[in-house]
Amino acid sequence: MNRLFDILAPLSDKIAEKTGLLARLENAGLNLRAKMAMLYGAARGQAAAKRFVADALSATIVSLVLAVALFAASGGDLGLLSVSVPTAGFVPVVMYKRLDRQIERRRRSIVLELPEFLNKVTLLVNAGETVQNAIIRCAASSADKPNSPLAAELFVLSHQLRHNAPFHQAMEQFSRRCGVQEVSFFTTTVLMNYRRGGDVFVIALKSLCRDMWERRKAMTKTIGEEASSKLIFPMLFIFLTVMTIVAAPAVMMLE
Repeated sequence: MNRLFDILAPLSDKIAEKTGLLARLENAGLNLRAKMAMLYGAARGQAAAKRFVADALSATIVSLVLAVALFAASGGDLGLLSVSVPTAGFVPVVMYKRLDRQIERRRRSIVLELPEFLNKVTLLVNAGETVQNAIIRCAASSADKPNSPLAAELFVLSHQLRHNAPFHQAMEQFSRRCGVQEVSFFTTTVLMNYRRGGDVFVIALKSLCRDMWERRKAMTKTIGEEASSKLIFPMLFIFLTVMTIVAAPAVMMLE
């Protein structure tokens, strides 16, 4: 499917450019650029948004072609056409919902990993390390997690700090790139207290760390409840299947 999208990409790009589709979607409040920047970084957000629009158009074109082919193969069944054409228009909506799910998975991953990072930073600062060096060391220890969004953002932050970027500016950019409320709490706490140093800063970090662990527990509970709810229908299907197998001989004997 991706190869087919690549073939249709020039046509889709031209249609999107001529119609100003990306700008129209932005004006409609879909915030594609912001979502793509959150997933792929600010530098690639614009290009990723354009590619998403092109892929959505390509998927719609393919769906419409299939709808026409089914209409022709069915001998002109208007009922089939009336179902397949709206389905083709629904494809971009499904793609956009999948994008939202990717962002939510990214947010959850960051929230789940943040308490461990905070715990390491607190221990290092309490041992006398500066907060900058503590973050750099924690980022280095997370380098073996290639699929971790938090590790990726920490790598960028560490790179900025190693090259003497202003600390407050690097932290604010880190918070914007993550786009997660919990990370904003962390950066705000650090920027408000790191100049004081000593026990005041450590106490603030410990308090924030406790709060992040509570948030992690709540999110873990939510994920568990969602997983349980997804198992209801398979379990119900299995139950009905077993009941049918068990009851079938008895019903047949009654006949």
